[in-house]
Amino acid sequence: MNEFPQVATIAGTDSGGGAGVMADLKTMQARHVLVPR
Repeated sequence: MNEFPQVATIAGTDSGGGAGVMADLKTMQARHVLVPR
């Protein structure tokens, strides 16, 4: 069993970096969440 919380996201891109997949990844990293492949 994996001890890390897992999450999936459906996102697009945002050139400003304030939204989209990059913002999601930054948030997940800050919250110590594993993104399964």
